[in-house]
Amino acid sequence: MDHADLAKRLGATTLFSRLPREQLQALLERSPMRRASAGTWLSDAVEGLKNHLVLLSGELEASRTWTDADGSQNTFSWRVDVKAGGPGFSLLSAASSHIGVQALADSDYLAIDGDELDELLGWSHLAGNMALARHLKVFHKVPLENVQQAFERMVERAVGAGETIVTQGEPGDSYFIILTGEAEVWITDAMSDETAMVAVLSDADAFGEEALLLGGNRTATVRMNTPGRLLVLDKADFDQLLKPNMVEEVSAEQANALLRQGGVKLLDCRYDMEFEESRIPGAQWVPLSKLRREGVFEIDPEPTYIVYCRSGRRSSAAAFLLRERGIRALSLTGGIKDWPYEVDSTEL
Repeated sequence: MDHADLAKRLGATTLFSRLPREQLQALLERSPMRRASAGTWLSDAVEGLKNHLVLLSGELEASRTWTDADGSQNTFSWRVDVKAGGPGFSLLSAASSHIGVQALADSDYLAIDGDELDELLGWSHLAGNMALARHLKVFHKVPLENVQQAFERMVERAVGAGETIVTQGEPGDSYFIILTGEAEVWITDAMSDETAMVAVLSDADAFGEEALLLGGNRTATVRMNTPGRLLVLDKADFDQLLKPNMVEEVSAEQANALLRQGGVKLLDCRYDMEFEESRIPGAQWVPLSKLRREGVFEIDPEPTYIVYCRSGRRSSAAAFLLRERGIRALSLTGGIKDWPYEVDSTEL
């Protein structure tokens, strides 16, 4: 049975009926096919069953143990096999704790991650603009109830071609998501006074978070290129519902331990003159001003990044921007000024 056929049949079950067919098929494709020989334990009662099992052939015995109020222990066991003339599978759900599962015969099955299915089902129960939120990767770290409240509080706004949405230098008071339309991002260099277009934004892109995270003024001007529609969330709601979960911080001690373990990289998001003066050894330099445009393409999306600036404020915005693009990033608390370990001060 291929994944498309299995998705169609599983979609008729209560557990999977809320998922769109293509999403269920993709989940099955990510779930490993496994074989267990007779006598093999797939899970024990102590560890519990963490995956939903789709049995395709063979036979399993499941047993659940629990303790009564008087302290006595009880066990209930049942067998799971693939019935002739049935849908071609049997489903064993990871619905309760303390379930042990043993193969009674050579068995083939799919193991579907219980936590991943819970997340998908949670999103599927939320309607309206929540479908848009699923495409904004940064929202995936925010509790579903917060995301739902954020979208309930957002105000939809129609905008015209040529309309300026935010202006560089003005205080930041809102976070924006583009529902439809295209916008240009323009930055004026404070030293040369030259203005250049640095990015083009379109459907499902978001902007306005930098000023809110930095607690300062807008760092760019955003102007609509076409008519469109925006969702607008004010600063108070952004601070309450989104900000606490969108930026994950790490202390200098924790960062140093992670670097020694390996698998993480340092990213310096300060200005070039700051980086040239002093930097943490091994850090890659991509200034905050470049992250929304071509700078993000200089970053390998696979590792986890510890992002730092002078004090931690700019790195919070940088980490947020990276997480918007699906890159795991941590902001270094206190920045390089509170870094008690080695600093490279030699000129490049």
